[in-house]
Amino acid sequence: MRALVEPEHSRDLREIELRRHLHMMARAIDRAVTGFTLTMILRSPASDPAKALIGMTGALQRVGLNAKIIVAKLDPEDELRQLHASLSTLAPQANAPAQIRWLRNPRLLDAHEQVIYGETMCWSGDAMRRDADRRNALSLFDNDSTDGAQLGRLAFAALWAASAPVPERYLAGFLHGRPSGAYERPLSEAPVSISPSAPGPQGWPLLRH
Repeated sequence: MRALVEPEHSRDLREIELRRHLHMMARAIDRAVTGFTLTMILRSPASDPAKALIGMTGALQRVGLNAKIIVAKLDPEDELRQLHASLSTLAPQANAPAQIRWLRNPRLLDAHEQVIYGETMCWSGDAMRRDADRRNALSLFDNDSTDGAQLGRLAFAALWAASAPVPERYLAGFLHGRPSGAYERPLSEAPVSISPSAPGPQGWPLLRH
């Protein structure tokens, strides 16, 4: 089932968007197949799916779900380190290049953000090249699309092969300057505060401009 969501005020939209990712990840946990790997193509470590993964690391670990992530930017640094810590918790035997890679080639930034949450669950967002302040307010989630999830996995595999390992010194936090090749300016996004009384998502939108 697909639903298209119209733009709302940016603050409300960001809160709703993060809640949708948290909800989708909870559904992935409920339907978990041990050994399944969530795949994410993200503009930065501050993207909402990354926040959802960081917040639900413990639950993902308990059901045996892993994750692999491609980021177009290596900043914000704190979020990158938190994301790496979560990935390391989910796959403690894996080394950093096996879990997270860097899409440093600017010619590939027309690709859209995407997450594959399960065999039939996926999300698509705006193009990674788009400035964060000018991004489209639409987002598309699909809760029942085997074909969409399969196409997403193929896209992820292609971008993973075209990506570079993230230098471990960035993941460990030893470097405090802006990484060479990081795109655009660092995101100014702060973690979204979610009110426990706020209503849950209605339907499953997939966002694309």
